[in-house]
Amino acid sequence: MTAQKVSLIRRLERRVRSELGVPYPWVTKSFLGKDLIVREGTLIETPDYDDAWLYACLKNSKTMFDVGANVGQWSLVALSCAQVKQVVLVEANWKALAVAADNLIRNNLSAKARFVGAFAAEKSDASINFWTVGTGAASSMFQGHAVTAAKAGSMTTVPTVSLDDLCSGFELCPDLIKIDVEGAEAKVLTGATKLASRNQSRFFIEMHSPPELPMTENAALVLAWAKSHDYAAWYLSEGVRIETPDPIAHRGRCHLLVQPSSWPYPEWLRGIKQSANIQG
Repeated sequence: MTAQKVSLIRRLERRVRSELGVPYPWVTKSFLGKDLIVREGTLIETPDYDDAWLYACLKNSKTMFDVGANVGQWSLVALSCAQVKQVVLVEANWKALAVAADNLIRNNLSAKARFVGAFAAEKSDASINFWTVGTGAASSMFQGHAVTAAKAGSMTTVPTVSLDDLCSGFELCPDLIKIDVEGAEAKVLTGATKLASRNQSRFFIEMHSPPELPMTENAALVLAWAKSHDYAAWYLSEGVRIETPDPIAHRGRCHLLVQPSSWPYPEWLRGIKQSANIQG
């Protein structure tokens, strides 16, 4: 059997398992010098754009909010770092969140984790339409962005929660907030007004460009929020501060570091290239 056929079979298997909610098998993965037992597919072996940047941020953090946690890859990585003491996973897809919890429990890391099944937004106790299928990583409030779920007509209504309410309820002030919410970045930030006012946190944001909210418009919303809270936005691919959407208007996906304006760009991020391998 050719490698191409094997790859196709594996993709089909993953899709069927995801859509039917069948758990992936347990596998042992060597990751950052540790052997972790995880559900297959949790740890992505091919470096993504942001892996090395986010890992550097984790090494300089103690508490992370993992907003859009999916199956918990980054929460697992975070809690494998000795200095990270607490992670809050926020995920609207309950199937994905269950896998994330499964992974952390299996590796004796759940005591440092809290799990929130909700969509991070401007306020708590509302609801929003959420396009998702199985444990899909590309779930979104935007139908045009969640292609697989839209084709399947798979939409559900989920509750919302604000980061300010999570901080208050858990009595936590995270120094790192990872946001990967497939186009709803500005909604998450709008619900983090009190958190931002403390000037103690970095927001690591994966920016998206759904058909309903092109990058220029999405970036304008995020940058306006940053300016109104005296925060600065740094375009990680180039390590430069941006104040208008123009430098990233051409991107379908990119990454910003948003932090208090008085903070310099972290020296430990300089020299890290997009898609760098964090495992050496």
